Amino acid sequence: MRPFTSTISFEEARRRLEASATPIARTERMPIAAAAWRVAAEDVVSTIDVPPFSRSAMAGYAVIAADTAGAGAQSPVTLTIVEQLYTGRAPSRPITRGTCAEIATGAPLPDGADAVVMVEQTTRPASTAAGSHASAVTISAKAAAGQNIGRRGADIAAGATVARTGDQLNPGRLGAVAAIGRADITVYAKPRVAILSTGNEVVEPGRPLAPGQIYDVNRFTLTSIVEAHGGIADPRPPADDSLEALEAALDACAAADIIVFSGGSSVGERDLIVDLIARKGEMIFHGIAVKPGKPTGFAKVAGKPFFAMPGNPTSCLSNAYVLFVPFLRAVAHLPALVERTMTLPLGRRIESPAGRLQFYTVRIEHGKAMPAFKGSGEITSLSQADGYIRIPSDRSVVEEGDAVDVTLF
Repeated sequence: MRPFTSTISFEEARRRLEASATPIARTERMPIAAAAWRVAAEDVVSTIDVPPFSRSAMAGYAVIAADTAGAGAQSPVTLTIVEQLYTGRAPSRPITRGTCAEIATGAPLPDGADAVVMVEQTTRPASTAAGSHASAVTISAKAAAGQNIGRRGADIAAGATVARTGDQLNPGRLGAVAAIGRADITVYAKPRVAILSTGNEVVEPGRPLAPGQIYDVNRFTLTSIVEAHGGIADPRPPADDSLEALEAALDACAAADIIVFSGGSSVGERDLIVDLIARKGEMIFHGIAVKPGKPTGFAKVAGKPFFAMPGNPTSCLSNAYVLFVPFLRAVAHLPALVERTMTLPLGRRIESPAGRLQFYTVRIEHGKAMPAFKGSGEITSLSQADGYIRIPSDRSVVEEGDAVDVTLF
C-alpha cells in the first residue's frame, strides 16, 4: 500500500483548478439553426434597421393624426379609404389629408400617415364592410402622432451590437441574430473530453460478468456530465491495470482537450495513475480532504488537463459535480453554474468524519432532507438523491431536525 502523504482542502483544490482552467480558443462557424446555447466568438453587429420600415402595431387604419382632431363618440370623423395594406406588401400610394388606409398588424406604414387608429375605434357601413371595396370609415377617437406605430430601427438600429463575444446564445440573443438576417455565426468550439475507466474488473454493459467483474458506470455518468455542461464526450473502452495499458490509453487520448480517467487514483499497490503522471506529466494535486472522493487528482499531461477521478461511482460523480463541472464550464466559456438550494430540516441524524468536508446526499421526503448516502461504491447514493448537504470538516454530527441547506442536482 502507498498511503497519501498529504491532502489539500476542497477550497485549495478549487483554487488550483480555477488557476488551470484556460478557456478554449478554437472556434467554428455554424448555421444559427444549430447555434442555440453556444457561446459567441465574435461581436455580431447589425447592418440593417429592425424593423426595416415603419409598421403598424395594431389592426386598424393608417391616418394623418391632424385629420382626427376633435374626433369622439359624439363627433366622429369620416375618412376615405384608398388602400388595404397587409404584411409582406409595400404600400402603392401615400396618404393625403382626408384619406386613410386599412392596415393589418405588422404591415408597412404608407408615406404620409403618422398614426394608426385601432379598428375598435372605428365603424363602417354594413354595405362597406372590411374586406370589401369600401370607400369610407368613421373614426370616433382622436389619434396622436406616432400612435400605434413601430418606427423603423426602433428595435435594432444599423450599427448596433446584438451579441458580444462570450455571450451564450440563449433564445432571445439567437432571435436578435436572426432578426438582422445573419444565417451563421462564429462560436467557440466545445471542449472534447476523453473519458476512460480503468481496472481489470471493469466490463462494458451488455456483456456477461465473469466472477469478480463489475459493469462500467463512471464512463456513462461522466459522459452525461460532459454533454450537459458544454463539452463533447469522447468515451473510450476500459483500460487494464498495468502501466503499459494506461500509457497506451493516455496516448490514444492525445486529440482531446481534457482527459478524465476514473479508478487507479487511490492508495492500493495496483493504483498506477501516480506512476503514469510521473512518467508523462505534472501532478497538480492528489488527495482532497473530502468525503466521498478523497483520491481525486488533477495533473497536466503535455499541457492538457488530466483528471484522475475515484473509481467508486458515488465518489466519482460527486466530485464531478463539485470540481469537474466548474472547470469544464470555464474552459467552454460558459457562465458559472448557479446552485439551486433550499433549507429543510434533516430527517435523521448523520455522523461525519472529523477533518474532512463531506458532501452527503439526501432525498426530499415530506418536507424533510432524508439521508440517501450509502457508501462511495453505491451509485444509488446518488441515483436516489435529490441533492446534497455540505457537512464542514469541523462538525462530526448533524442532529435530526437541524436546518440544512440542500443543494439540488
